[in-house]
Amino acid sequence: LNDLAGRSFNDLAQYPVMPWVIKDYHSVTLDLDDEATFRDLSLPIGALQPQRLAALKKRCQQMREVAQEVDDDEDSADCYTQRPFLYGTHYSTPAYVAHFLVRSAPDLSL
Repeated sequence: LNDLAGRSFNDLAQYPVMPWVIKDYHSVTLDLDDEATFRDLSLPIGALQPQRLAALKKRCQQMREVAQEVDDDEDSADCYTQRPFLYGTHYSTPAYVAHFLVRSAPDLSL
């Protein structure tokens, strides 16, 4: 996956993605032949819990409404260019990567 996407260990902004595929975090050992061990890969992470998906959709709708109000207001500056979105973060930012690296090898950090 990471090789095909052209990601590299040399640039923290392109650090390889570790897909979240395990769902069972309670068992002492994982049965990799059991489908219940893995999350539903047909859905994005934000849609795995219906309550979270509903909250994300509600926020997206509110952003659409605000954008429409700004567009309708003749006195407002034409500076609202943010498009509505479901997910407000990216999975591979340098800060997340640095945090992961420090936690995976704490004795090597400053």
